[in-house]
Amino acid sequence: MAVDTILYNARIATNRVPAFVEAIAITAGTISATGTDEEILRLRGPRTTVIDGNRKTIIPSLNDSHTSSLPLHFSQWSQFNPASFTSFFSNRSR
Repeated sequence: MAVDTILYNARIATNRVPAFVEAIAITAGTISATGTDEEILRLRGPRTTVIDGNRKTIIPSLNDSHTSSLPLHFSQWSQFNPASFTSFFSNRSR
C-alpha cells in the first residue's frame, strides 16, 4: 500500500530508539513508518507527495513558548498541507 506523504533527507527526532531517522511516511494524517531514506522511499506510490527535508532537523510535536512556531505540529497532521511544508524547506537558507 502506497503512503500519502514521505519526508526524506532529514534528521527527524523520534524520542525513541533510534533517536533520529532519515525519513518518515505519513498515511491518513499519521506517521506510518520511520527509517532510512531508502526504506521509506520504497513505500512511494504514484500519488505520494515526496518532500525533501534538505538535511534539516525536524522535531515533531515540539512545544516551547520561547521559540518561533514550527511549520508543522503533530496536532496538525490531519490538516497537513504538503505545499506549504515543501515551501518552508525550499525557501530556507542553508
